[in-house]
Parts: sequence; structure tokens; C-alpha cells
Amino acid sequence: MSNMDLSHVRTFALIGHGGDGKTTLADSSVMATGITDRPGSVEDGSSFMNFLPEEKSRRVSIATSICSFEHDGYRLNLLDTPGDANFAGETRSAIQAVDHVILVLSAQDGIKVGSEKTVRLARECGLGVSVIANKMDSGSANFGMLAKRLEEAFGLRVVKLHLPLGHGDSYAGYIDLLAQKAHHFALDGSGQHTSGEIPDALRDDTETARMEMIEAIAEGDDATLEKYLEQGTLEYDEILTTLRKGVRDGKLMPLLSAAASLGIGGHALLDTAIKVLPSPTEAPMPTARAGEEALDLEANPDGPVVAYVFKSVTDRYTGMLSIFRVYSGTVSADVVATNSRSGNRERLHKILKLQGEHTTDVREVGPGGIAAVAKLHATHTGDTLGPEKTAIAVDASPTPRGVISFAVEAEKGEEDKVFDALNRLAEEDPSLTLGRDERTHEFLLTGLGQLHIEVTLDKLHRIFNVDLKLKPPKVPYQETIRGRAERVEGKLKKQSGGRGQYGVCFLTVEPGPRGSGVDFVDEIVGGSIPRQFIAAVEKGVRERCNRGIIAGYPVTDVIVRCVDGKHHAVDSSEQAFKTAASIGMKAAFQAAKPTLLEPLMHLEVLVTDDHVGDVMGNLNSRRGKVAGVDQKGSMQVIRAEVPMAEVLTYASDLTSMTGGKGSFTMDFAHYDEVPKETRDKLIAEVAKDKEE
Repeated sequence: MSNMDLSHVRTFALIGHGGDGKTTLADSSVMATGITDRPGSVEDGSSFMNFLPEEKSRRVSIATSICSFEHDGYRLNLLDTPGDANFAGETRSAIQAVDHVILVLSAQDGIKVGSEKTVRLARECGLGVSVIANKMDSGSANFGMLAKRLEEAFGLRVVKLHLPLGHGDSYAGYIDLLAQKAHHFALDGSGQHTSGEIPDALRDDTETARMEMIEAIAEGDDATLEKYLEQGTLEYDEILTTLRKGVRDGKLMPLLSAAASLGIGGHALLDTAIKVLPSPTEAPMPTARAGEEALDLEANPDGPVVAYVFKSVTDRYTGMLSIFRVYSGTVSADVVATNSRSGNRERLHKILKLQGEHTTDVREVGPGGIAAVAKLHATHTGDTLGPEKTAIAVDASPTPRGVISFAVEAEKGEEDKVFDALNRLAEEDPSLTLGRDERTHEFLLTGLGQLHIEVTLDKLHRIFNVDLKLKPPKVPYQETIRGRAERVEGKLKKQSGGRGQYGVCFLTVEPGPRGSGVDFVDEIVGGSIPRQFIAAVEKGVRERCNRGIIAGYPVTDVIVRCVDGKHHAVDSSEQAFKTAASIGMKAAFQAAKPTLLEPLMHLEVLVTDDHVGDVMGNLNSRRGKVAGVDQKGSMQVIRAEVPMAEVLTYASDLTSMTGGKGSFTMDFAHYDEVPKETRDKLIAEVAKDKEE
């Protein structure tokens, strides 16, 4: 795979909002190469690129699908990324592995939130962006208006490379303004088309559109613009060279038209990828390091091997499949590489080319190439495989943080098997985390949304034949006091023949600083409690606090002073004073105006202008306090503090409220007192559970 001129290699990803037609367009492109001879459909489960059982059953892309192939003397690596926010981790890692992104938009619906997010991410990575206006066969499609909105949204000069042949029901293809050819398509989804001269009736429109295109391209380069203004036109090679430079530099945004469900767009995508997109030698390189030293990577087939693992796939039979992008050097079968994170040496046995769900062995892969290798011992998503003696690491793309958690429970006797399987899926998908909440002692599975978690459960069953139960996580409430109680007696006196049990301690309790925990203070003087029993008193106090007093939640922010006590020379013991202290702590706590604390979360909600009012009203209904609203691009960021108990299902609720146009991040802020009505309800629920 590496014995090709790098100027003839293209590695790019299709990005955009879910439902805008990325996968259908990818299928159309694959069919245009002859890899498959039939149009695939996401809706009926026949898509070439959406091949996972979970994708077929749910009719949604959940993972980045890859197809590497040769077309017209070029080697192309096409990545079809998910558009659903539940699988943003897949999209984010794919963007890091490519040299360019192609945004697929619905010409009917325009620029959605998911589109803005992925373009912003690609721009942060230094990548150029091209756009395909899909669904031009819809009645409300407006190619010119979409171009204006793209310029407003992203601040880039849009270059319309197509003049659509109609729109809505009349859309039948496009005029390629670069090649000055008309492409008329059969409307049966087959991709069959005829290319020829521009119809006489459209020559004037074509000439106007072409001049607009040339002017937009020329504006991307000062020298070319000056020449264009002097001469009034440019040669084809000058147009193409300036276009490629403007796209590579992130100044120009090419715009194409398509109707992927009718088989229109696949040929144009491939042709544009070859003519316009950057090669590995022209694209920006990621940051890499050797230890603390920053390195400038070079797309050189003879350089040191640097291969970044951007995706892992768990297979029930073959184990983990590691999918990598080569930035430098040539990866060949049986080469030995070093994992920069672990320091482990890995032998890459068979190198696999990916075409949807199909793989074929290849001898080697060079810069810009994407391939896979199976059964690496300790290599995960985000790792770099480098030279055997020098650990070179590519900076991994940040992993999106989970926003929804569920407590997980395995069948008795299946715990080890279930948690081992979950850990393997978390290695495949870093945006999925499994951890134990030390406050509630529950195992929590955290993901990017309800669908993300549900798909994980489906994969657990399919790959590992195990199941688990999900339930809402417990809210880690805490108990504390608002008042002071002095010299409260804790007493144990038992006599049943022989040696008895006797211990008395007097405790004073008062509120401590927020976040201070339980502070035990020994104020015994005069030996009222012998020194050897003081530790037992403290242990009794702390054990009582850990178990909770009014509602079964741990006690915090309390200062406990042991001020006096009584003992018996024979009947006193450590156990007696421990029990007495527990009794005294309970009585003192109940006398000091006990209350509950709840965790408050800091939320930042990103929404469009038309949903700000609804979201703020909803946050208020959840006992939230809105701290402010800030502008971020075309979006609004609402900052608020909301009780954790009110946002356990916020991910799915926000999706329903905004039609998928909202997203949020959430972090723990601090603890605060629970309102009386809520506190009384929680205490009553605990009492009822104990009775039952």
C-alpha cells in the first residue's frame, strides 16, 4: 500500500449532524468505485458502511466506518463518522486521523448544531472543510441561500463548484463548474449518469456561476486576485492550484450539491477528493513528542514509523482490532514497534486494509494510510506505535466526558465476567467509563447519552454473551447539623452476672466548616475516661457517622468534642465505650438540628437562541439557579447550578426539549442544604424502606 506517490493519497472524513445523509453518500461513493454493485440503504439495513448489528437494528451510525480503495490512480481513505452526539467520541478521534473533512448537510434543514460542533472541532485541528449540500431533491432546498449561511456561520469564503440542475422534484444532477461539464443522473439510485456539454439554455447561467466561482477562488490568494483583476479570467491550472491552496490553508470552503438517496453525489465526492483535497505531505501534522521534546513529524515513507491508533474494535473471536493512521515511515507485516504509553514492544503480524466490514491482507502501508492490526497485547485507543528504540507519542484527541451515569448490577456469580467485558469495551471506547463511587459504593457506567449506554448493553450481549441491569445511581446525600448540642450523654450499662459492660461519655457537637468531614476532639481531663479507651470512643463516633443517623447517609461537617465521662474499674472496656459513644453521637446529633446536604452540579448548557427560554425555565423547575448566559458563536451558553438529584436524566430530557440541538457539560460544584420539603420526603422514604 505504500508504493505510491504521496501526492496521490487522500485521507478524509465525512462529518455532520445525524440524519443528513453521510452514510448514504458514503455508500454512493463506494458504489461509484465498483467495490459494491448495489445502492445500500440505512433504513432497510443494507448499507455497505453501516454493517454493525446495532446499526442495522437501530438505523443509526454508532461507529466510524472505513473504506480504503484505489480510484483513477489515487488511493483514498474514506471515513464515515457518526452524527449522533451519543457517539461523539468516535467522530472526534476520526477527525484527528484525517487530512480533511467533508461536511454533509441537508439542503432542506441547513446547518444544525451537530454540524457546527464537528466543523469547529476540525478547524481546531487545523483541517480544511468542504461541504456537500445533500437532499437537493427536497422541496425547500436552496443552494444559494445555504452558501450564504455557511459563510455567516463559519467565516470562510464559500466556493460553489456546482450549478445544480434543478431542485426539489426537478433535481437531476449538476454542472461541474471546474470541468464545465453537465452530469445528468438516472433517478433510480443506481448512480448511472451521462456527462456532456452544457445545455444551450443554461450557458449564460453557467458562465455567471463560473465567474463567481473564479472570483471566490482568487480572493483566497493576493497574487492570484491581482492577476484575475488585470486579466478578467484565469487558466484552469491556476484556478485549481489556487483552490487547493485556499482549501489547504483553511480560507476556502468548496460547496457541492447531491441527492445521495437518488445516487447523485458519490462521483462528485470522489472527483473533488482527488482534485481539491490535500495530500499527506500538504496536510497539517499533529503534535508529537519524544519524552518532553516536541517533534515535527514529516510524511516520509523512509522516516521512523509513527502510527496513531485512533480506533479499536472488540471482536468475540479475534480479540481487539487496532485501527491506525500512519503519519511517518512505512508499517509492514511483522514489524516491531514500541507503544509510547506503556513502553511495550508490539509485533504487528498481519496488516489489514478495511472496506466496511471486510478486511484483506496488505504487505505494507505508508504515510496517510489507514489500516488495522489484530491481537496487539497492550495497545488501546489513543496510543502511538513508534520506533523500536524511541518512544514517539502523538498527542491524543481529548475524549468527550460522559454526561449520564447508571448504576450497574450483574447477576450473582457473573460479576467478574460482566465487569471484565465492560472494561474491554471501555478500552475500545474511551468516552465510556466504568468506575466505583466511593460515596455510594455503586459501580457506575457513564456514557455520552442514553443511546450510548443502550448500545453498550447490546454489544455486551452480542460479543460477550453477558447481561447486566441498569438503575439510576444513588445520589450521595450527606447528613450534618445546623445547631449545637452540649454534654449529651452516651451510656452503656449492662449487668447479667459476671463481668458487665459499662461506659459513659459526654459529647458536645457543633457544625464544622463545609467540606471538613468529622473532626473528633479529645477534651478529657482528670482521667474520667482512661486514655486507653479514648480511641474506642472516637471509633464509636466515626462508625456511627459513617452509617448515618437520620436517613442512613454519612455524616459530615461536624465537630465532636468528648468532654467528660465515667468508667468502672472492672466492667469498662473498649467495646463498652465504643457502644456508648455511638449511642451518645446519635442522641447529640438529633438534638443539634440535623439536616441533609445534597451535591450541586455546575452545568453549562449549549443551545440555540430559540431554546434559551425553555431551557432556563426547565432548569428553574429543577431547583436550579441560573448564573448567567453567554454568547458562543451562534450558540448561547447557559451557566447554572442544579441539584444532582434533578439532572440524573438530563441528557435525554435536553435532547427531547431541544430536538437534539442542545448539549451540556456537568461538573460537581459543592454541597448545600436540602430544602425542608425535600429533606422530609427523603427521611420518610428511608423510614418506609426500613419498615418494609
